[in-house]
Amino acid sequence: MASVMLASVMAGAIIAPSFVGSAAAETGSEATSAPSATVSLAGRWSGKRHGYGRSEAESDCSNGCALTYDFVACKDGWCGIAVKDDKTCGAIGVRLAANSAVTNGGGTYKGQLMLAKDTAPYSVEAWYSSDEGAAKLHFLGDTGPELRIMRRSFPFEAELARTGDATCTLEKATS
Repeated sequence: MASVMLASVMAGAIIAPSFVGSAAAETGSEATSAPSATVSLAGRWSGKRHGYGRSEAESDCSNGCALTYDFVACKDGWCGIAVKDDKTCGAIGVRLAANSAVTNGGGTYKGQLMLAKDTAPYSVEAWYSSDEGAAKLHFLGDTGPELRIMRRSFPFEAELARTGDATCTLEKATS
């Protein structure tokens, strides 16, 4: 029993200072790091869509799997104007609410995505990330009035990468 208590006391003496040191180190580095910049989604974003557990692999996609949107600022946040295969501007397919809390360090946009006219829209959440300088938007979506994030699979999932500047404008968008 005494050896168990001694081991417990020794472990506490070794572990406690390491937690204190790491907490102090985090506090110091947080104080010296630059604040995260607010994210601008303006530009052309493109990527493949998938859902219900399918991977992003090319073998899972037939023609029409690629999504391309030109994101521009609009009344309530960001509008994604569909870019057709022939590079012409289509209808507004994505609407994301403005969220000034989204920074390079994280945050989400909430909104709606409509893949085709006269179909039910997806309620979506989009997460911005910038890994090694490559800006990406990861979307999860579900039909219905809101995204239920606790579900195991999602009818819509996509990862779009920023590929350039937007050429479509709200005035050029078709309905």
